[in-house]
Amino acid sequence: MSLRRGIFVLVVFIALGYFFFEARGVLFAPPLYIFEPHDNVVLKTTRIHIAGATDPGLHILVHGQDFIAGTNGAFDGFITLDPGYNELGFLARDRFGNETRRVLKVVIE
Repeated sequence: MSLRRGIFVLVVFIALGYFFFEARGVLFAPPLYIFEPHDNVVLKTTRIHIAGATDPGLHILVHGQDFIAGTNGAFDGFITLDPGYNELGFLARDRFGNETRRVLKVVIE
């Protein structure tokens, strides 16, 4: 392979890598990390703290309540659950319609 062809192939790979790096927001669902509460946790209070992280500025729907991720991607707040077994749904949706969903199980004594 000639030097000219090698440089051309290298430039094409760099351009494709850059394209996929920039297009990841359109191609992939947003990340969603949940710090609190933990899955399968048993709590004694009906008011629980929600904390997590995703891409900055995204709206996160948690058990019917809307939270907004800050400039660093972090979100937190409080929600009230009924006593007993609860499935806590998290939904992060970006501006392209990509979604990430998580469901945690929480028991309130």
